[in-house]
Amino acid sequence: MTAPVADANSVDRRLGGADGLLVALDFDGTLAPIEDDPDAPEITPANRRAVERLVSRPDTLVAVVSGRQLADLRPRVGIEGVRYVGNHGLEYTVDGERAVHPEAEARTDDLRAAREEITARLADMEGVHVEDKAVTLTVHYRRARTASPGDVAAVVDDVVDPIEGLETGSGKMIVEVKPTVDWHKGAIVERLRDEVPESWGTVYVGDDTTDEDAFEVLGAGDLGVVVGEHATAADYRVPTQSAVSELLTRLAGVLDGETPDEVSTE
Repeated sequence: MTAPVADANSVDRRLGGADGLLVALDFDGTLAPIEDDPDAPEITPANRRAVERLVSRPDTLVAVVSGRQLADLRPRVGIEGVRYVGNHGLEYTVDGERAVHPEAEARTDDLRAAREEITARLADMEGVHVEDKAVTLTVHYRRARTASPGDVAAVVDDVVDPIEGLETGSGKMIVEVKPTVDWHKGAIVERLRDEVPESWGTVYVGDDTTDEDAFEVLGAGDLGVVVGEHATAADYRVPTQSAVSELLTRLAGVLDGETPDEVSTE
């Protein structure tokens, strides 16, 4: 069902009793606007300020959890102290260094073979692009000229289905190829929760179907917020990507004990 809008009072009711917060954030469509060119998105200045404010606090752990490759994600955000998670949790930072889920790393040869065949078979579909993300593939068709989403998905499925250990998935204007591992954004959020005190609350903000796994692992004292208006497991929503910065600013206000009428986005 569609979630109600997250206003300052609803955020306070959910999180007002927390001693600290784990704040996990999607990137595309959340910290950055969706763009036709997948190389174009950048974190907005307002979101950068809000994230930097949260990161500076001792009672907050901030993670950016994205489908992007870790090597692509980190420079797009570029904020020290953030925990970066790429490929929907298959890549992540540990003490600043890259770590990879072992089952995903074991499938890199199969993934490489799939990439070569998919690229060859999609070569005549103008505007369709295969992105190699080291442990997954993303086939973008947002800029496709004549191929339909069904055309693209059919080719990818035909290549991947016979390969044991790989599977396909979907998102906004993309088809993904990934290792068959019981691991997703929800699993990495649960792992991050193990790193913070039990008295802390968890906040997850995202806009895509892959973020639903994270919303589903949240508890009664946590807060899930979807960006946009569609059926979701999130508790609340913000109507647009540009509204995310106000929400993030409010999170810091909750921890500072500010009342809703003291909210400022400066």
